[in-house]
Amino acid sequence: MAKAVFRHGEIRMSDKKVMLEAPTGLAGTQAVVRSLELDELDEVEEYSGPTADDLRREAEAFKAQWDKERELLINSARAEAETIVKEAEAAAFQEVKRKSDHAQKIRREAEDEAERLVSAAKAESAAIEGRAATSVDAVRKDAELRGFEAGREAGFAEGRAESDRLVERLHTILERAQDKRAEILAETEQQIVDLVLLIARKVIKVISENQRNVVVSNVVQALRKVKGRGDVTIRVNVDDIKLTTEHTKDFIRIIEGVKNISVVEDSSVDRGGCLIDTEFGEVDARISSQLAELEQKILEISPIKARARTIPLDER
Repeated sequence: MAKAVFRHGEIRMSDKKVMLEAPTGLAGTQAVVRSLELDELDEVEEYSGPTADDLRREAEAFKAQWDKERELLINSARAEAETIVKEAEAAAFQEVKRKSDHAQKIRREAEDEAERLVSAAKAESAAIEGRAATSVDAVRKDAELRGFEAGREAGFAEGRAESDRLVERLHTILERAQDKRAEILAETEQQIVDLVLLIARKVIKVISENQRNVVVSNVVQALRKVKGRGDVTIRVNVDDIKLTTEHTKDFIRIIEGVKNISVVEDSSVDRGGCLIDTEFGEVDARISSQLAELEQKILEISPIKARARTIPLDER
């Protein structure tokens, strides 16, 4: 087959005249091909720009530079996200500590009030005991006087009854004071636990809704818990689908053994969380599940007997 495309340097000028014969398929036509004088053709300017190889090498160099810059941008964004999360966690810890100190102050005030009530009750009981002793002595003396007239036994019986009545009243006052103290302490401890849980819920909710890379961090942590790996399906909130999909290659690169990742929408997953499905089971990394686990751990170390009510995430 005749060559149709020539490179620079393969063309040379000639003074010869060339007669082009008509193709065999056009033999019946009256077309006439005249000779062209090559010296009459417009002189073509010699091309001195970059060659195709130069352009290809330049494109490859640009692509390599762009891949390098893209990796730097991803690493920078990941480092910035980790810094933001750490700062948010530190701020949350300081806020919880401040609220906890305030709650401890409330508890101490309640304990002081309870102690004051008990002290007042003891003082009143001592006064009652004193009055009772005086009353018993008076009754005894009166009974003795009347005993001589109406019989000693009747006088002593009346004094004994009055003494028993005063002692019973004293016991009732002490029991009520102790019950009130226990009630105040129980209510205060319950309020402290509820306050800590409320602060934790609000801080986690703010972080999961405002820090877009929270879902990426959760997915990485959840994938590290997956056994068997292979094909993995990640279920996330509709607002996190785009970001999660953009990082699928990063997940495969970071987590060894994961061959293929599919990202799907799941309305039961709140923002920032995820569910990992594999052929060996499921890993639940939803924000609501992690918060429930945190609440359970707080309640397990709580000294009170009552347990706080678990509040759904949409009410937090």
